[in-house]
Amino acid sequence: MRLLALRMGPAGPDVALLGGASELVRRERPGARAEALAPLVAATSSEAGLCFADLEALAVATGPGSFTASRAAVAAVRALALATGLRVYPLSSLEVAAETVSEAEPGPLLVLAAAGRGTLVGQRFEAGAVPVGPPELLEPAVAIERARRAERVVLVDLDEWAGPAARRVRTDAASLARAAAARAARGVPPLPGPAVRPLYLRPPDARPEAGRPLVTAG
Repeated sequence: MRLLALRMGPAGPDVALLGGASELVRRERPGARAEALAPLVAATSSEAGLCFADLEALAVATGPGSFTASRAAVAAVRALALATGLRVYPLSSLEVAAETVSEAEPGPLLVLAAAGRGTLVGQRFEAGAVPVGPPELLEPAVAIERARRAERVVLVDLDEWAGPAARRVRTDAASLARAAAARAARGVPPLPGPAVRPLYLRPPDARPEAGRPLVTAG
């Protein structure tokens, strides 16, 4: 499948193109901002020897992560979808990890990732990486207890973990592209660009200054 995947990771923009002459090409730009996504897409497409007319779908990492990163990636893929008519596979890092693990080891999973403010986000998956309910914010003690009761636990980009033994998975644009292709192979339909949304688990940390309105009159 010829598919372009976009991600704004903790280090910066991350792009992968699946199905070109080299099968998969990935480029990242550590330390760069969202403005680097467009030139990174162009460089990746050039290296892969593909143009937008050759693509069959897009994929985007929807979170969890910072509000700015999630919004930037989703805004970029929505713009590309609007310009090209391509549809989108939106996946959270939890879904990418579930797809990655399930491909080799099918079965129920509990996937956990850091969610900021000392909390974690967890989501259960059945065989075939099928989600069982939405992702949930969990306090560490609750996450550890659920991990003890789970058949298998997968930790996503999570270095500090005081719970039971678990498989660790690193996600990037390449694993995002492969996860989207796996969904396409199972017949999971992509979404139109306007239907894609970032994964927000809580309200933003930013607050208006006391005594100042968000919009001024005049």
